[in-house]
Amino acid sequence: MKVETNSTPSVSGADLQTDLTDRLTKAGNPPQSVTCPGDLVGEVGKTVTCDVVFSDTNSVEAILTATKVDGTTVNYDVAPALTAEQLQKAVSGLASTPTVSCDSGLEGTVGATATCEVTTNGVASKRLVTVSGVNSLSMDLDVTLVATKQQVEEMLKQKMAADSGTEPENVACVDDIVAKAGNTVECLVTGGGTDQSYIVTVTTIEDDTVNFDYAAKP
Repeated sequence: MKVETNSTPSVSGADLQTDLTDRLTKAGNPPQSVTCPGDLVGEVGKTVTCDVVFSDTNSVEAILTATKVDGTTVNYDVAPALTAEQLQKAVSGLASTPTVSCDSGLEGTVGATATCEVTTNGVASKRLVTVSGVNSLSMDLDVTLVATKQQVEEMLKQKMAADSGTEPENVACVDDIVAKAGNTVECLVTGGGTDQSYIVTVTTIEDDTVNFDYAAKP
């Protein structure tokens, strides 16, 4: 984009809005609105963040980064990101639940993660949101149930009691566990005057129920 200036070149917020709208429309994903609060200074590495709204439940931040400056021409790359509020709306739509609270936003980088709490019928559960794909300003999100450390401890205590007839005195697990088959977490079980470490392994997930096996750590 060419900008006439006698000093450091820049692209105005209005021009950024027009250019970004055109790019997205040509890519087959026309936005409802694009809002860029400031100019993009023509220095490599400089950034400006624009708000892009596709629908009431789908909006993203577009991070524009200057990549090359040639005279008065400023070239820039566009990368997506989600604020905590935008992520909450996205997860709400994916999980078909109206109540979502996320602890942070999410960068548009494959593998980036954030943690959200989803409340369904008055019951809160933890979710791990992972970026699985990025295409222009579209982000593919995987939302996975997380069994918290406290939930794993209680589930293991109950399962061991059912298997042996005796509930252990204490169970202490080292961390939460993402509910994907094969994932593991180590837990220390105290009972009968002895301590024994066990490896808890997720086997299957049914709705919001995590099924698992456990085995003594060698």
